This record gives sequence, C-alpha cells and structure tokens, in this order.
Amino acid sequence: MFEFPEWLQDYQIEDEIFGEAYEATLPPQRAWLKKTIAQVYGINSPEAPSKAWNVNTWRGGYETEVSTAPLDWTVMLLDDSSVAPVRILAALVPALAAGVKNILVVYCGTGGLPQSVLAGFELAGQEDVVNLPQQKVDELLEQLMHNGIDGAVLDLRANMALMPYGPGVRYWRAPEISSISVCKEEDSPDMDVLAFVHPDVEFTEVDENSLEEVQADAAVVPAEIVGDALMNFNIVLAHGQEGCWLWNGFNSSFFKRESIALAVAE
Repeated sequence: MFEFPEWLQDYQIEDEIFGEAYEATLPPQRAWLKKTIAQVYGINSPEAPSKAWNVNTWRGGYETEVSTAPLDWTVMLLDDSSVAPVRILAALVPALAAGVKNILVVYCGTGGLPQSVLAGFELAGQEDVVNLPQQKVDELLEQLMHNGIDGAVLDLRANMALMPYGPGVRYWRAPEISSISVCKEEDSPDMDVLAFVHPDVEFTEVDENSLEEVQADAAVVPAEIVGDALMNFNIVLAHGQEGCWLWNGFNSSFFKRESIALAVAE
C-alpha cells in the first residue's frame, strides 16, 4: 500500500493557516471556488466506478477485456507564480474525481501561497499541502520515480525544471495563461471576479467583430457567441462562468491506469 514519506509531516502547512485563509476569502469569492470544484468534479464523472472491468465481444470471434483503476499517487508542484485559485483547482479536482487516494500539493516558493489558493484547497478537502525547499522537492521526486508505483506529477510552476524519469509516472504541465480576451455586454462579465481568480493575467477588452483578430490564451464572451469564440480560442468561458475554469484536453482519464487483454470469444 502506497504512502508518502513520513518526513513530509515536518513541512505540512498548519490547519490554522488554512482556517485564516478561508475566513479572509469573502463569501462571494468562496462561492466561485465552490462552483469551479463542483463543475469540474461533475464533468469528470464522479458517479462512475473508480475501478472497472469491461468485456467487449467483436465480430470475428474475439474479445477485448479492459481494466481501469486510479493511479496510486499524485503530486502537484506549485511555486510563487501559482496564484490563480481556479486554475489550480481545475488541475486538482480531476484527480479527486478519478479516485486517487494519495494526493500531495508541494509548494516550493518563498513568499507563501495566496490565501485564495489555500481557501480553495480547504473547500476541496485537500489537506496534504507542504512547503518544501528545492532540495527536498528533488529528494521527494527521486524517491517517487524509483519506487515502482504508478503515479502522476502535475507541474504548475512558472519555470521548466529537469524532472527525474519514472517508468510508471505521468507528467502534465499546465499551459501558460497570461492573457484573456474579454467581450463585454452591459454589466457582464464581473471584472472584479476575473481579477480575483486570475490575479496574474492581463485582460484585454475586445468586441464581437474583433475576436478573430485577437491572440489570447482564453476568452470570456456572451453565451450567444461561444461557438464563434471556440474557432479561435482553446478555452472559452461564457458570461456567468467567468469565475470558473476548465483545462482543455485534461480530465480524470489522465489519472487512471488501463490494462487491455485480447482473447478468443467463448
């Protein structure tokens, strides 16, 4: 049975800090974090069994058997650039939905995690969050890569760093989000909310006619032009969803181990 090293307990962020962060985050802001958690969790099919065994019989007298199960562990790496709570939650929640039992958040910066990020972890029930010096991060990763147990690393740090190789370890690096185009309509979207969930992003106001000419990492648009926006942006949020997030092409299947067998049909 997999367990993270005991020495990590010496670097655990204390419960009091989580509590203070929760109280410091305003109720409307917490509501957006909750909404992100609920929606990403729902999209990743939490009602599906964590383990499954499917048998398909094909024409020609053969069958395939597919077994799926969650990975044993996941480590999320954060640094001082990790300040956007909803982008972090959108990476964490698919692992929770997949049924990964051992999830560790590792902060390796110097300034401390923002209270909004800590509040998001509190709301998601993510208790294992540690603050490690880089030497200890390297030690942890080396140990995980060579223990022979399948797992995943989620890298949300700003700078690319050399990673040790592990044959059963999956690696995902969050795409950089530095600019978001915003198409306004009356009082929507709420720019204060956008500034709260993406404090590190430059927002550029555009109109419907200029969407095709704009280069940005994501867009926030009225619901009626979402289809048009999808032709130019990988991530689009409709008005009313501006305080949430979803990573394109990243879901709970990343955290599941799959085995397949080819057999003769009976």
